[in-house]
Amino acid sequence: MSTQTLLEEAALPTTSPQRLSLLASDSDPSVRAQARLHPQCPPQVLSLLELAESSPELLTPGHLEVLATLGPSAQELAARHPHTPDQTLVALGMRGLMPVILNTQVSRAEQWFMQRAQQDFTLAQYLAQNRSVPWNLRRSARRTYRVAAATPLKAVAPADGFTPAGAVVSADSVREKLRRRREPIELTLEESLLIENDVRLQRLAARHPLLPVELLVWLDQRFPHGQARETLLTRLATHALPAKTLLQFSREGDWEERAAVARNPALPEPGRERLRDDADWWVRAAVTENPHATPQDLQRLAQDTEHVTIREGVAGHPNTPGEILTRLATDGERAVRLQVARNPSAPPEALEYLAGDGGFMVREAVAAHALCPPAILAILAADPNERVRFVARLRTGPISENAATAALATRRRQVKLALSATPGTPRPAVEQLARDRNPQVRAQVALHPQLPDGTRRYLISDPAPAVSLIARALDDETPPDQLAFLPRHDARVRQALSRNPQAPEPVLDDLSEDPLLDVRLNVILNPAAPGTALKRRLVDQPLRPDIRRHPRYQGEVQDHLHQLEYDEAGQSDATPDALRLLAQSDAGKVRRRVARHANTPDDTLLLLAQDSDTDIRRAILKRSQELPYSLQRLLADDALPDIRSQLILRPGLLPSVMLQLAARADEDEGQLVAVAQHANVTPEVLTALARHAQSGARRAAAEHPLTPAPLLVQLVNDPQDHVQRGVLRNPVCPPEALMALIRHPRLHLDIAQHPLADGRVLESLVYDGSYDRYIRVERWVKTTPLWKTAPVERWRRWMTSRASQRAFAQRNVFMAVIEHERVTLRALRFIGRLNHPDISPAIYRRRQQLSGGPSSEVSS
Repeated sequence: MSTQTLLEEAALPTTSPQRLSLLASDSDPSVRAQARLHPQCPPQVLSLLELAESSPELLTPGHLEVLATLGPSAQELAARHPHTPDQTLVALGMRGLMPVILNTQVSRAEQWFMQRAQQDFTLAQYLAQNRSVPWNLRRSARRTYRVAAATPLKAVAPADGFTPAGAVVSADSVREKLRRRREPIELTLEESLLIENDVRLQRLAARHPLLPVELLVWLDQRFPHGQARETLLTRLATHALPAKTLLQFSREGDWEERAAVARNPALPEPGRERLRDDADWWVRAAVTENPHATPQDLQRLAQDTEHVTIREGVAGHPNTPGEILTRLATDGERAVRLQVARNPSAPPEALEYLAGDGGFMVREAVAAHALCPPAILAILAADPNERVRFVARLRTGPISENAATAALATRRRQVKLALSATPGTPRPAVEQLARDRNPQVRAQVALHPQLPDGTRRYLISDPAPAVSLIARALDDETPPDQLAFLPRHDARVRQALSRNPQAPEPVLDDLSEDPLLDVRLNVILNPAAPGTALKRRLVDQPLRPDIRRHPRYQGEVQDHLHQLEYDEAGQSDATPDALRLLAQSDAGKVRRRVARHANTPDDTLLLLAQDSDTDIRRAILKRSQELPYSLQRLLADDALPDIRSQLILRPGLLPSVMLQLAARADEDEGQLVAVAQHANVTPEVLTALARHAQSGARRAAAEHPLTPAPLLVQLVNDPQDHVQRGVLRNPVCPPEALMALIRHPRLHLDIAQHPLADGRVLESLVYDGSYDRYIRVERWVKTTPLWKTAPVERWRRWMTSRASQRAFAQRNVFMAVIEHERVTLRALRFIGRLNHPDISPAIYRRRQQLSGGPSSEVSS
């Protein structure tokens, strides 16, 4: 058990006083200190340990007997003490402290043990077989036993902890034991000696998979490179041997024995650390096959650039860190890249790179991987290789029960892994995968959301340690204190723990910093996640929508997120993707800042334009950048008039949007006028405004110089006076419109003063039908003798008087016509009917100008 595990156990409030007594006398100083601080640690034990460490000379035999029952530190102190009773020394020697006893009390120990060995066959057997006993004492014990075995046993009471050995054994009984190869075998010293003297028994013993290691070593030395060698290597690699034995072989064994021990999961950490730096590269490669190899071990071994086998082992180990796997994904050896693609802990970055690998087996493994990004799966679904396409489409498309059955019929491992990693796999297929013979498939399907809880709990007893570990990590019936100490190097274990609602808060807090996004997302979705984990993951923008739905979001987490998003939205170099996510904030001040940001994409602005917060739409209209057409159309339909007013004031308003605004029957008259006055207004927009129900819109169109002339002529007939006057105010009002306006006497003066009025318009302004007929008659009378007669003179005076009276009300109009630059002689002739002191001089001066000017002939 690692030091960190012991420290955590010593700090748990549920640790029993008996266990604390052992931890308080542990070999590690930090563990001892932590256990002694525990409130439930027995005070008698603390007093005894303090006395033993400060004043060992005051210890009594009774004290030493108690110390011998405690932890390694106390036992070693008792083994070294000169006053320890003989019986206690025997017990300590059987517990593995024989080297300490022999090194500190040599003369006493050798003499005492040899005396007891002559009386006790079991003790002699122990000394003869224990490799920690010095060779001279071990040899003496063997000699003593061989001599004593030839004589009848003495009736001597056995020492505590020993079973008396039988004096007579038969070869048949030993042979029968050796043939039961599925049962653990226990051999007495007589049976061991019988095997050492019988070649047939030796051959049979060499095949027993559970034979004691010492006997296998002896057989291997007797018959080098035989069956005993194979059995020994298998035993060293797969069986849970004592830590002392494994450490001894890691130090003293040959390269094959060291490689075998390196694969053993029970190898203590010091031995594994020693072997990962072994001079033999095959031994180092064997460390990568150890299920308990730590990320530190694998990171150290990944630095080997000479041996492909080592890198291949590192690439395939689930405990390898993600950054190492990402680097190995670019390895020049395809075998290494294939192992990375098959590694359940491979991060999406490595899989994304391997999706373009030249080997179809690599791409197939990527498609089956549970962490493969959806974008990569979409690419692999169109892969030229049929197997890759099939696996990728299993991951991306809906799967019916028949399709899943047909896929399982292929019996390909990557197909099974793909089904195990796909959430939509039907439940019957998931249950079938849980019984698959491949442990990788069972381990992956243990995480499947469709897997029944009963089946998952059944996987807890799976013979494969990885499957059992993942199932326990996800089972909500696993006690929290056990979940806290599960190893978390494997990405699947971290995924399981992050989804377990019973996971302790410290575990979820640690997993919130996991390098895999899936693990961090699972923590956020876990209702048991603490607020510290939520705050830590606020930096991940894709996770924020899920954080907002968490039951612990309200309060400090929400305030922290709002401030963080507000600061991010104010950064000038914020990317469009980041702003797109910030637009989903539940803080209005953040969305307003996003709406004003120069880098906010158009699709995000469209979403913000539909926000219920009117200040956000106002913020969009304050942007200095041009608004896209779709956004302008959306704002033009806004229900608030002030939003539409601000839109109209923007210089980049598009004519098509102006037409949309002009088409609104309920639009405010002032906004329609603003549209007509916009710099980007077009004749089409003005035409729409000229036909609007609002008279103000028609007037604004009538006044605009871009309004088509035929439309202005139509507006002359508008029932509203101010619309008609708008036509007059138009700087490009055509003469046709002016001519049509003459029918309205109230506008005559304005028409007469209009700069675009031509001679025809001016003549029409001053025209009088009766006076025109009078002029024609007068011209005919001049040709007759009646011209100078008194009746004609009276008639002339009467006609001119009446015409003058009718024209008196138009004096101002006549004066304006006289002063107009385009006045004609005919118009002046009609004006002459008014007998007024201001008219005649004005006509005279204007006639002079027209007769002397270069344009007089044209004007006439």
